[in-house]
Amino acid sequence: MNNENIVEINNLKKGFDKGRIKALNGIDLQIRKGEFVSIIGPSGSGKSTLLNMIGALDTADEGLIRVDGNDLSQKNDLSDFRSKKIGFIFQLHNLIPNLNVLENVTIPMYGNGYNSKQMSARAMKLLKYVKLQDKATRKPTELSGGERQRVAIARALANKPSIVLADEPTGSLDSKNGQMILKRLKELHEKENVTLIMVTHDMNVASMADRTIKVLDGKIQT
Repeated sequence: MNNENIVEINNLKKGFDKGRIKALNGIDLQIRKGEFVSIIGPSGSGKSTLLNMIGALDTADEGLIRVDGNDLSQKNDLSDFRSKKIGFIFQLHNLIPNLNVLENVTIPMYGNGYNSKQMSARAMKLLKYVKLQDKATRKPTELSGGERQRVAIARALANKPSIVLADEPTGSLDSKNGQMILKRLKELHEKENVTLIMVTHDMNVASMADRTIKVLDGKIQT
């Protein structure tokens, strides 16, 4: 980790239902490159909205958000930015059921300058990293919940992202598989020096991070 900020947010505001619901109400936040940050808060606090804003899945109503040197309000193609800079791990793994494990991991690489041989080689390398190389030809329905989430971690790393965003990555898993996923994420952070931002409601999960940010009513609690 270094002192360079990879995420810079100033007075970020986001509302829904024509502004009647204030999901984010003046967020100020800096996250350093290589940092592991957990974002906690009760349901409806704005933590997942904040994660979506960092991941360029939504746009701000007001304020500044700069990610890896990019002012997101000035980006014309947020999908291109996401595919090259951000890796996503969701609570529900979102794997495509009719594709096998290897194919699921290669999906983010399409259109990013890889040929099919390179995509397969990188996908297999990532599956080895999460210890699932022997399941490469299996369909997601043939895997356990913990295995599917490990495939999702491999997929999130496909394009060597600057930031990995994890939204309740253990929320649908039992405690044993949840601990396994957290171990893999911690190893990812330490070995790859990737910036990891994780939303959770579980303080035990949050405590694994370098820093915990509390969000309540669309604002960061200090």
